[in-house]
Amino acid sequence: MTVTLIWLIAFAVILLLTVKSWSGVLGTFFERKMPSLLTSGGDDRWVWCPAIAVLGATTVVRPVDMVFTVLLLALIVWLAKSLIGWAMNRVKLH
Repeated sequence: MTVTLIWLIAFAVILLLTVKSWSGVLGTFFERKMPSLLTSGGDDRWVWCPAIAVLGATTVVRPVDMVFTVLLLALIVWLAKSLIGWAMNRVKLH
């Protein structure tokens, strides 16, 4: 119960901070960095701010799990990139 309460408090604080900073640095960062496919063209604040809040609150509650998850994702991306590069070198393009 305590972990859930800590997660909810962290979620609320991070959500509040991200929503407030959306009109400033955070919003302009997403406008510049996100491809048009990932933006809805409208107010993306209510899509990205809760996502950031969930990731931040989970990192606060279970930091070791998040580090292992990031390492695992990085390993999968590196392996996929290596395999695709190897396959492209083996394919003869005419």
